[in-house]
Amino acid sequence: MGMFKNLRDLQKQASEMERNRPPVGETMRLAQERLANANAMLAAQTQAANMAAATAAGLADGTSVRQTVMITNMQQVGQINFDLLIQFDLTVMPVRLQAAVDQSNPESIWLDFMSIG
Repeated sequence: MGMFKNLRDLQKQASEMERNRPPVGETMRLAQERLANANAMLAAQTQAANMAAATAAGLADGTSVRQTVMITNMQQVGQINFDLLIQFDLTVMPVRLQAAVDQSNPESIWLDFMSIG
């Protein structure tokens, strides 16, 4: 008798779950929305990676220059395959200054203030 009562309880629980489940159309709409968001994020990351690669390649032909930057903020904006996606806020330091550094004593530095550019 206990086995049939348990079976009836399981059937009641299944019926309750079925009644509370969102309509199939709503479930599909939400799934498509999540997929569209994931595709948009991947497209944005691909575009950012392509821009970074083009900028790095520009060092060879002179269309890009090296600059000193200071990271002022960073935050995680996503994750792909267990790799974190991090957004950096940077301050570019455009002033460049020539210097001479003693290779045997890197703390010994001479700054050429006439070369500020």
